[in-house]
Amino acid sequence: MHLTAMMSGWLALSKRFRARDQFYGMVWPFRRARMRFYTRYDNVLEVGADQAGLFLRMFPLFRIAHPPLLIPWSEISVVPGEYGLIFKKRELRLGREEDIPLRISASLCEKLQREAGPAWPVPA
Repeated sequence: MHLTAMMSGWLALSKRFRARDQFYGMVWPFRRARMRFYTRYDNVLEVGADQAGLFLRMFPLFRIAHPPLLIPWSEISVVPGEYGLIFKKRELRLGREEDIPLRISASLCEKLQREAGPAWPVPA
């Protein structure tokens, strides 16, 4: 789990964006994502959003070296467009300094955008 956290960029993000408090926004469990170096998190992620930022948390069994994250929308950029032949994906870039890719389904991205409201970052 430590190696995955290092490769994906989760550990780098946790240095600045570790969630310290309870998250009260909308959360979608059993989500999948890809991050840096094609690391995959398949159905082990809880992804949440509110106007403050993007919330990421691993399920307890897989939480070793993966503390919950709350990344402000001001630290996130949206890559324009979708990709994928059958299952449409979108990419967010997390952390202005870290620039870690987070590839998620387009439908989840729409849900996040709805919850973020006017705080949603404009595509680059």
